[in-house]
Amino acid sequence: MRSKTSVNSVSIPVIELNSPEGKKILKEIEKGRQKRSDEVTRIVNSVLDDVRLRGDKALFAYTEKFDKVKLTPSTARIPASLLKERAKLASPELKKTIREVAKRIYTYHKKQGLVEFSIKTGDGILKQLVKPLKRVGVYIPGGYTVYSSSVLMDVIPAKIAGVKEIVAVTPPKDELDPGVAYALHYLKITEVYRIGGAQAIGALAYGTNTIAPVDKIVGPGNSYVATAKRLVYGSADIDSVAGPSEVVIIADSSSPPRLVALDLLAQAEHGSGDEIAVCIVESKSAAAKIAAAVSREIEKSPVKEILLKLPPHAITILVTSSRKESMELSDSIAPEHLQIMTSTADKDLKLVNNAAAVFVGVNTPVALGDYYIGTNHVLPTGGAARFASGLGVESFQKRISVAIASDKGIKTAAKYAPAFARSEKFIHHALSVEARVQDSGK
Repeated sequence: MRSKTSVNSVSIPVIELNSPEGKKILKEIEKGRQKRSDEVTRIVNSVLDDVRLRGDKALFAYTEKFDKVKLTPSTARIPASLLKERAKLASPELKKTIREVAKRIYTYHKKQGLVEFSIKTGDGILKQLVKPLKRVGVYIPGGYTVYSSSVLMDVIPAKIAGVKEIVAVTPPKDELDPGVAYALHYLKITEVYRIGGAQAIGALAYGTNTIAPVDKIVGPGNSYVATAKRLVYGSADIDSVAGPSEVVIIADSSSPPRLVALDLLAQAEHGSGDEIAVCIVESKSAAAKIAAAVSREIEKSPVKEILLKLPPHAITILVTSSRKESMELSDSIAPEHLQIMTSTADKDLKLVNNAAAVFVGVNTPVALGDYYIGTNHVLPTGGAARFASGLGVESFQKRISVAIASDKGIKTAAKYAPAFARSEKFIHHALSVEARVQDSGK
């Protein structure tokens, strides 16, 4: 069952979860998540193949075609001196913010990372070694907005992990954004290229004469960049294939309607049309108040034009029959961001299984995770929170297993391993174990 609360021209749907409308809206959300453009994939595949085969020639040709900028090997890289000069132009307030937030990101991420260990067994010794990736590429968008905050989120965990080479790429513009420049300069990133789009991802993955290949590519980007990352996976690792921004808010009658409304709009304002901004509440009266608050905030929003272009399901309020049903619904969506704004938020947190990042209580909007508190805002979307985690120190490390078998260990193994090998028709696997016992007289 659907009802609408409207103020002037803005209507916000309030839908009962178990109604036909509720089931339809969940299908619309899933459909939006699965949307993939065959045309974008075709174009990106062509660009990547060309960069892989022709290297710099293709890289610079596409930069001229798409960005209207002519580059050469000597002009593609941004000199450290220019980076420093552009960084000086950042406002004192932004510089202070970048330094302060960097400290918080470092403090939180310092506790992360894979662990080395050694186990002595009856067969010998087993170890786990942890090694950092050698070289990582960071993509910095340069379109509608710029992301100096993402520079911190991408680079700091990599540095903590021990990555020695961090290279940044960003689309060529008349001037590098001062905030981005300051973040890069503050973090001592000096290898920065004026390259963007799918061609930049190809250069990072395959390498050219100008840009050496990397082990992993991280950072947000448009649909062409996201598609390129998906397609180069295997030549290089990636953080994730980022989709539209998502938030699920669990609310109740105690939740301030205006705050819930602002938090829903904070995700919807990205403006791609496929954002997910869902409020789940058990009370119909609370749902109506929240819907009215959303309408009022849209009417007076400085970005009203963006919000009015969103599809009907972009901002939805779903009414459930119980908190248990609310939490189960959230888990089934597995959102990028989950806010719990109920009077029993701490208790409700214990019921969460699938969410990339959780923000608990009325004082913890998603914006704190994006810009201040220290947790990472590079998060899985599209339901990938069912099996994936946000970017962290371990994202830039790899595990190496080590086995050291003793004389006793190989003798014991010879009683078991060959049986497995022969059952799978791998004869020389079996012989390689048996020979060590037979030849040594063990």
